Amino acid sequence: MGDDWTEVTVRGVVIDPMTGDPTILLEDSEETAIIAVAADPSVTGAIISEIEGISGEASKSLLYRFFVRHGVTVVSVDLSRDRNGEIGAYVRYQYESDDYGMEARPIDALLVATQTGAPVFADSDLIDAGRMSAAPRVFEGSDLLILSRRHAR
Repeated sequence: MGDDWTEVTVRGVVIDPMTGDPTILLEDSEETAIIAVAADPSVTGAIISEIEGISGEASKSLLYRFFVRHGVTVVSVDLSRDRNGEIGAYVRYQYESDDYGMEARPIDALLVATQTGAPVFADSDLIDAGRMSAAPRVFEGSDLLILSRRHAR
């Protein structure tokens, strides 16, 4: 990946209290940007299971099982804005030493990355949009994920 891409990691999940819709939060390694990716409950549950280490083979996605069964290696997931301004995802993978890729829903691509341990990269536009003057800090509790702003220095 070049300078226009930054590795991000899944930091947690927040639930909109009004709608009940989940959102996956991704954070860069410098903790200066948060990217919010809309999710659906079924995939979000599988991602939570993966990051908590409680997943079993039955909860693995169909795409993950297909990749494993046929010897496909997931190289990375790349996130960027599509033509409509929405976050899009591109899954890069290898099969028999050949490189391939496919577009996917961002939440599905994040699930595959989480399940396979593949890195996730966000383009500079997403990082810049997620960057704040006082970057949010993610605190993890047993029942709640809380975002708070660090004091600007």
